Amino acid sequence: MIEEQVIESNGCRYIEEFMKDLPDNVMFNKVTTGCGMTSLVLKNDLKYVLAVPFVSLIKNKEQWCKEEGIELCSVYSDGADKKTFKEFGGKKIIVTYDSLEKVTKWLDEMGDLKEWKLCIDEAHKIVDSAAFRPNAINSVLSSYPKYKSFVFGTATPVKHKYQLPSLKHIPRVRIQWDNLESVKVNYSCYDEKINDVAAILALDFINGERVGNAHIFINSVKSICDIIRKMQKGGFINHGEIRVVCANTDRNQTLIDSKLPKEYCISPVGCGVKKVNFYTSTAFEGCDIYDKDGRNFIITDGNKGFTKIDIVTVLPQIIGRVRNSMYNNTVDLIYTKNKYFYDETEEEFEKKVHHNINEAKKDVLEFNDLRPESTHRINALEKNDNPYLLVDGDQLCLNDNSWYNEMHNFSTMKKTYYVSKDGTESTIVDGTTNYNGLDYDYEKENRIEIKGLNKVKLGRTPSFKDLCIDCIEVFEGKLDIIRSAKIVSIERDFPLIYEAYYKLGVHKMKALEYRKKPIEEALLVSSNGASVNYKIVKLLDLKIGQRYSRKEVKAKLEKIYLKLEINKKAKATDLGRWFEYRDRFKRINGVMENGLVIIGCKVKLTK
Repeated sequence: MIEEQVIESNGCRYIEEFMKDLPDNVMFNKVTTGCGMTSLVLKNDLKYVLAVPFVSLIKNKEQWCKEEGIELCSVYSDGADKKTFKEFGGKKIIVTYDSLEKVTKWLDEMGDLKEWKLCIDEAHKIVDSAAFRPNAINSVLSSYPKYKSFVFGTATPVKHKYQLPSLKHIPRVRIQWDNLESVKVNYSCYDEKINDVAAILALDFINGERVGNAHIFINSVKSICDIIRKMQKGGFINHGEIRVVCANTDRNQTLIDSKLPKEYCISPVGCGVKKVNFYTSTAFEGCDIYDKDGRNFIITDGNKGFTKIDIVTVLPQIIGRVRNSMYNNTVDLIYTKNKYFYDETEEEFEKKVHHNINEAKKDVLEFNDLRPESTHRINALEKNDNPYLLVDGDQLCLNDNSWYNEMHNFSTMKKTYYVSKDGTESTIVDGTTNYNGLDYDYEKENRIEIKGLNKVKLGRTPSFKDLCIDCIEVFEGKLDIIRSAKIVSIERDFPLIYEAYYKLGVHKMKALEYRKKPIEEALLVSSNGASVNYKIVKLLDLKIGQRYSRKEVKAKLEKIYLKLEINKKAKATDLGRWFEYRDRFKRINGVMENGLVIIGCKVKLTK
């Protein structure tokens, strides 16, 4: 392996402060996001082609270049055509990985290809995307040697062992920063229903119960739609406070149109931020988001089926994605366990990957034996979600790069997360780990429980006990929300709990085990505005037309006299003071029992 060269930052914060250009023909490890690598590429006086993995990055940089007065030619599926490209007289070209081969050909035809330097931004995506975008990656691999010089830039370097073979020979250069701040990761693990948790989180920002704006990174448009629908069930209707940033494809827009109200559409990453901002992988890398009040959240559901990018592996990219936030070096990680969160060595995981590759080889052989019209064959082509297999036209092929992709992901996760075994399973734990020169400090966050007030927010019915406990915590300032606003809501929406807290007190409510009927009775007994007769009738709670045994009535009255401190021996005949009734006998187990039926109430039931 070639020894890595180190460049000192000399106390600087941005690359352009100590470098006029990026080094030539190297793998360039910038270590941290937001240090201005692409800004240097676009601002200096050299002819540069900047290759990026996503169209969203192009649009983001287009906006930035317009603000900076930089002439830029963009090439992607809906970008500049050949004629426009050849008429371009500027020095900066930005292109997707997919279209790089086309740009290279056009520059060659113009005879000045060797005048241009190529920067492959977010270079770790070469290995990441090799598992599912082979055409885009082949475009990069076939093009980069043809330029005057090149540089592969990333803040998430690929371990040499897991780098694609065709790139292993390239020298490595790393910046040694001396002013990096540690990253704070607040984590919480859930077994299931993680979309419920995300919906509560989003509602808390919209309702003002959390300060700032939420920037939620979650790699699933379907999950985003599900989260918003859960919010709607609780009565949320202000759609203007939410934006969805994802790849601008017909498939994504159709999904949004089918699941959400017409007010929702795909937003570009550079448009104005809202109270709640959802991002899929199109914005995980490279994009600049500006929001001084922005707070970062990563939500990843390991229980979901295969997704092409596992968000836990791109944590270093998401840190600092909101550039100017006062919470810039803090992220909340909300997760369920996934295939990478296990206390395994790289050798053990590698053995598992080789097993999966061998199984994929069997699938390819089985597929080749199927008739072209076979339903199983057609489904295999249309619904392939296996990271070890690729669809090439009407053929199913083994993904030769899957080993590099899986092992790189595992290696990145292992070095980034503070994972330990608690005796039964592997889990993230409190502690500090260092990855690529950055310290990651992990601290367990209180879980968002889907009960009590949170169930109400989702339009569900909570238990009265959970509701009492949550409301008491609000009154006592123990919940991380704006207290005065929530107390007003509790007084309006849950008057019984509000009255019980201020009249009975916490200890009495706890003694009554937070049960609704005993609390109602305790409030009635302590009321100064109700007559004794009113209290007795309400506490008896007898129904017109219903039969009661005299023994039952006497027992009820005994308890009521005791509660009301009435110094009198209870008798069933006392009932005549408050109710009209008639006797009714009933044979029970062969014995005739004396009872009565309520036919009217003599007391006016107003306080």
